[in-house]
Amino acid sequence: MLNILKKLTFWFVIFSLTVCFINLSGNDDKNILIYLTNPINPLLNDWLTKINTNPETNSLFRPLIYLFHLIFWGGVGFILDRVIMKLNRKG
Repeated sequence: MLNILKKLTFWFVIFSLTVCFINLSGNDDKNILIYLTNPINPLLNDWLTKINTNPETNSLFRPLIYLFHLIFWGGVGFILDRVIMKLNRKG
């Protein structure tokens, strides 16, 4: 258990889940926190806006935003953990 606390992946996923829960609770009703903490969202802004404004796909908007957020931060943590592991082996 203590080993997982040393991984950046764990902490980045906790950060991502916290941001998602803040948004889900209604404290980020304009999605500003989600938008500013995920660099993928500005790249997909046009596509996400079409999903959010279309009544047929509106129910997919939040789960997609949360999924993109979680995958991005989990991936960043995983990559950084691998880089740190490689640097520790060399040194």
